[in-house]
Amino acid sequence: MIEAPNVTSLYVFLAFGICYWILKRYLFSPLSSILDERERGEAEAEKAYGRSLAELEKAVAAGEQQLSAARREALKLREDLRSRSLAELEAGLAKAAEAAGAVVEKGSREIEAQVAGLSGQLPERARALARELAEKILGRKLAA
Repeated sequence: MIEAPNVTSLYVFLAFGICYWILKRYLFSPLSSILDERERGEAEAEKAYGRSLAELEKAVAAGEQQLSAARREALKLREDLRSRSLAELEAGLAKAAEAAGAVVEKGSREIEAQVAGLSGQLPERARALARELAEKILGRKLAA
């Protein structure tokens, strides 16, 4: 008796091919495209990160440059103000010294005038005090 050939292995190969085609069409291809898109997005994000990092470094450098320029300008302004106020202080001190010298000179002249006026009265007052003292000690009036 002749038996029919065993076609089971043929069915297995055919089922494998159909499964491979179905899995490739509905699973592997979409999954592969998703992974490729993710890699492209990652690469774009990496590039954007690099660009933003470069822009940040430029912005920081520009900010530091502006800060140093502002610092230099502020120091220059401070030195200008300091020199002006020092000049004003010296002028005020000179004016005050001049005014004080004038007041001292005026006071000296007044004192000298009082000394001159009182030095003329001194001998007469000394005689009057001596006379008064003598009268008190003696207890009587002295003849002139």
